[in-house]
Formats: sequence, structure tokens, C-alpha cells
Amino acid sequence: MNIPKLRQEAESGSVVAQSVLGICYLDGIDVEVDYKEAFRLLSAAADKGASRAVANLARMYAEGLGILKNLPEAISLYEKAAKAGEFFAQIDLARIYSRGTGVPADRETALRWYSTAAAQESKVDDCEELQEAKAYVAGTK
Repeated sequence: MNIPKLRQEAESGSVVAQSVLGICYLDGIDVEVDYKEAFRLLSAAADKGASRAVANLARMYAEGLGILKNLPEAISLYEKAAKAGEFFAQIDLARIYSRGTGVPADRETALRWYSTAAAQESKVDDCEELQEAKAYVAGTK
């Protein structure tokens, strides 16, 4: 990845570059992990409506990555991203509700999010998360 070019584009206001570079800093892709920089970039992109940035901010709040863990904020952000069609946000919400992580377990809500994620089968590569969603939906019938 061309980090200097991404950095330049991000600082010029490119939402895509802010999202991609924020994820790079969050996960240590071609740069050292820097949660402060990840939060700054992802917040800038999220403020402009980038749902992938919103989903990654939710992850930061859910896991306490460089910020205080805040599950209610994470859930709120995951819901915003999931409603915008972010597959992994849908999976994360389904897991939260199926396991009762920070909220009462709610199989109906978990099923709704797993079903929504599974319905994206034609849009996402086959992965463990897609198989998880399909298995959960199949197991509730």
C-alpha cells in the first residue's frame, strides 16, 4: 500500500483515504499500530458518512482499542454501520445479541442481524463469518 500517498489524500479530505489509512493504523497494515491516529482518521471519515469507518470505530469502542471500552457506544455505531449494509458490523451485532455481551441475550435480534448478513452472500467472499451467519439462521429453523 502506498502509505505516503494515502496520508496525503487523507489530509486533503479524501474520505476513502481516511478510512483506508485509519484501518491501516488500527490493524498495523504497512504501518505501526497507532490507535490515536486510527481514531482520528476513522472519526473524520465517519463524520462524513463512511460506514466502514463507523464499523471500525465501533470495534475500537467494543474492544477498548486506544480508547475506553464503551459497549453502548459500540452497539450504537455498529447499528449505524449495519443499517448502511456493512457486513462485518451485522456479524458483530449478531454476536453481541446472541451471546448477551453487555446486553441481555436476544435471539430474535441476533437472528435478524445474522439473516441480514447471510442475505449478502452474493456480495461478500465466502468466509467464516458468512458460514457462521448461515449456520445460525439454519439452526433456528
